[in-house]
Amino acid sequence: MILDKLKSLLTEYTKSKDIERLGVLRYFLSAVKNKEIELRPQGIELNDEHVFKVLKKQLKQLKESLEMYQKGGRAESVEKTKKEIEILLEFAAMFPFPLE
Repeated sequence: MILDKLKSLLTEYTKSKDIERLGVLRYFLSAVKNKEIELRPQGIELNDEHVFKVLKKQLKQLKESLEMYQKGGRAESVEKTKKEIEILLEFAAMFPFPLE
């Protein structure tokens, strides 16, 4: 499962002290955990498709934030958000699903 690969990346980023990727991955994994908790009462087990949907949702939110930061002239936030989007796109490349 791709989620296992992402969790192993957590250790890798921690060891290499890649703070940016580590932060984005932790935030993403916490959103995945929330999705898992949401599905549990329905008796549905989390799969790669659910994880990918969480990733797409986070990308959408970041793109909306980026737009707002650009309109507001917040250059520092724009750069930070662009980097977060790049990192999430790296994770998206692991999935066999189209990003659209």
